[in-house]
Amino acid sequence: MVSRRLTWLVVLAVVVGSLVAAEQVGRPPLTNADRVHALAGDFACPVCRGQSLGESDVPIARTIRSSIRTMVDDGRTDDEIRSVLVARFGEDIDYTPGGEGLTGLVWVLPVLAGGAAAVGLGLALVRWRGGRSGGRPPRPLVVGGVLLVVVVAGLLVARTAGQRPTGGSLSGDIRSSTRTLLVEAGVADPEEAVVLYSQVLEVQPSNAEALAYRGWVRWRNGEGPSARSDLDEAVAVDPAYPDVRVFRASQRHADGDHTGAAADLVALDGLAAPPIVGDLLAASRLRERIAVGLASDGDLLEALEVLDSGLSADPENSSLLAERGWLLVLTRTPELVQRGLNNLDEAVAVQPGDPHARAYRAVALATVVGRPGDATADLAVFAAIDSPPADLVDLLVGMGLLGG
Repeated sequence: MVSRRLTWLVVLAVVVGSLVAAEQVGRPPLTNADRVHALAGDFACPVCRGQSLGESDVPIARTIRSSIRTMVDDGRTDDEIRSVLVARFGEDIDYTPGGEGLTGLVWVLPVLAGGAAAVGLGLALVRWRGGRSGGRPPRPLVVGGVLLVVVVAGLLVARTAGQRPTGGSLSGDIRSSTRTLLVEAGVADPEEAVVLYSQVLEVQPSNAEALAYRGWVRWRNGEGPSARSDLDEAVAVDPAYPDVRVFRASQRHADGDHTGAAADLVALDGLAAPPIVGDLLAASRLRERIAVGLASDGDLLEALEVLDSGLSADPENSSLLAERGWLLVLTRTPELVQRGLNNLDEAVAVQPGDPHARAYRAVALATVVGRPGDATADLAVFAAIDSPPADLVDLLVGMGLLGG
């Protein structure tokens, strides 16, 4: 008798242990993208009928999905995300009942009912066999053990329903794999780079770097709409990511949205951007070109503001000083022309070989203020520059200051 009881206790322990182990390791680990998709399906769209956040495409649903992506990538647990959304939109948004308190009965009762049915069926079979063979009825220990297993199973289901801790074993692997993919994408050809960035976004949907660089690659490949979408989403995910500000400013400038481009550069000036970003701006003269676009649209004040924003970070930037001076000279308003000449003088003092400062000052002196003799020195320096910018050559030739 003692041996039989011990056998049942061992069986009971094995079953309970198996349930616990299955709950802990039975499910395959979820990626961040999997979790975002699952969570979006667990919540109702606040303004739709019969649609989840994952099914709806209204603006508020897209906004909430973006918030979920951000919280998932920030390491928030499913319960924490659920609490945030319920606190913001109310209990009705949550399709999945909680696993605690009275609502936990939603998960426990079906398991208990199934277990009770199984026990009842087992008792009926045992009685039927006992009636035919004169055997003993089942002992309370057996019935109690079965019921205990059923209760434990129900509690495990309730406790873990809809939940997977973010501190699981995959979190470090995900970060490692995405970083590797980003490095590989940086040296891949455009088509392969888009594929690699997309793989990163499958794991981390709110990875601003992958969104920004995929958008930039797409823009350079002529995929305008998808590029704009990626760049806008990258800014929404991380407004403080410097690279995307440069990329979107360039895209907006090319689209003729000089005001939007200027806004991105002004935002960039308030960030701790790495030196390579400044080098990119200098090499492309993006800020100067945006300022010229604004001035051409009649927004001289805004053009000066975007130049001054750059000068606040780099007061001795000869290119920005030269462009500022040139825009003021072009107004032909005496007071502004004089200020423009002062800026051009500063640019030459900072960088005597700056081709823009020399060309702009030569034109201003020769054609605006009527001092062609003073322009000779600037023209001589410009003529000695190896491979001067073609647009400046055309400007001087057009003004009759340089031979064609």
